[in-house]
Amino acid sequence: MIACLSLPTTEHSAETLLPMQVALLSIVPRLRVEERKEDSEGTYANLWIDLRGMPERQTIEAVIALLERVGVTSGALSLAAVPIVAEVAARSAARRTMSCVRIVRVAIGEERAFLAPLLIGVLNPDPTLANLLDGAGIEYCRDLTRVSRESVEVRFGAAGATLWRLARADDDRHMFDVMPRAFPEASLAWSEYAIKRVERLVFVLNGLCESVCGTLRDSGEGAMAVTLRFSLANRTVFEHPVRAARPTSSRSIWMRILRLELERLTLPDAVTGIALRVDALGPLGGKQGDLFDRGFVTARAAEAGLSQVLDDQKGIVVVPHNTMHPLLDKKTSWVSRDAAHALDAPVAVTAADPVLTLQLLSRPARIAVTTVERRGALVPITYRDGPVTHAIVEVSGPDLVSGGQWDAPYAREYYRCVTAEGRLVWLYRDLPECAWYLHGWWD
Repeated sequence: MIACLSLPTTEHSAETLLPMQVALLSIVPRLRVEERKEDSEGTYANLWIDLRGMPERQTIEAVIALLERVGVTSGALSLAAVPIVAEVAARSAARRTMSCVRIVRVAIGEERAFLAPLLIGVLNPDPTLANLLDGAGIEYCRDLTRVSRESVEVRFGAAGATLWRLARADDDRHMFDVMPRAFPEASLAWSEYAIKRVERLVFVLNGLCESVCGTLRDSGEGAMAVTLRFSLANRTVFEHPVRAARPTSSRSIWMRILRLELERLTLPDAVTGIALRVDALGPLGGKQGDLFDRGFVTARAAEAGLSQVLDDQKGIVVVPHNTMHPLLDKKTSWVSRDAAHALDAPVAVTAADPVLTLQLLSRPARIAVTTVERRGALVPITYRDGPVTHAIVEVSGPDLVSGGQWDAPYAREYYRCVTAEGRLVWLYRDLPECAWYLHGWWD
């Protein structure tokens, strides 16, 4: 439930509203003020009070007692689950009371019935829209709700459709923002001494990690990223982010990761305090697998082993880095990347027609080739890959690639060949070596 306190601005100025707002915050956690809203009968101010999670009766009694102490003798306080209903109820009751603050409560489920007999003007429609509604004979809220939304939108536009939803007590406004969640954290500081050796911080960090992981276990979540915050003797702060391969609330896993990070750290000064703060959370649990897979019983152990490797080692996850080199086997180099960030990288999935993709061998395989001379070039007609000999039925080429005169000279003749089995392969002849190689195939 939310409460709306409607006060006429003719009797309550901004100077009188401000002390009342400060006093109300000692009773309720959140308050929102809407000053100088106008309707056909004057101007008023709305004070929205968040009652969610609060004892309703005791809170309202405390609010009324506070209003009497600050001298508020006019206005109305309404309680409802829908903002527009609470606003209309408070404003309507405020006009009918003169000597005290009136309390109105609209029960959950009765919001539409409450608005139905009221004039459409209580919803504060735009003057142009109000004239159109009057011309169509729509006088009360129930008259508008009897018309379909499509008809209202066609005749009165988007503003009419919005008013139609309000007349049906369909108000999706969020009067109060979602309160930011506080992630688990723990800290410890000391002033009598300063720790210079980082390995001595492991004992302190163990207690902090136990506190944080206990909070995570209670909530059924795991931490993916934490921050170590060191307070130094020179009155500065040193922060170091740490990530895990997957969400976990295990103290032993986090201590192993943090201990490894401490061994790699070089702090600029002695430490007088340390804090451990969780930065990112994730759900716990394993992935759904095939129940008929006999090897699935080892999936958890395999995932745990892989996560440990990712956490302990650096540079085992690599990403391709392409250059402008004309040879494909020298064009791409592999650069190490942080494991956690590599796993978090989004993977683009697009729907496309099936196409053949070139599959390159990590190292071109030397093969034996039978050739014939055709137009001044030696064209392959068979090649032997191990004990198997493949007949070539179609050949395209040669495509000559050469260069590297000042570094490592190369000259190759590339051929695209179709074998008798229907396989499309890529062969080339290394001219300086007079040798043939299988470079890849299309699949």
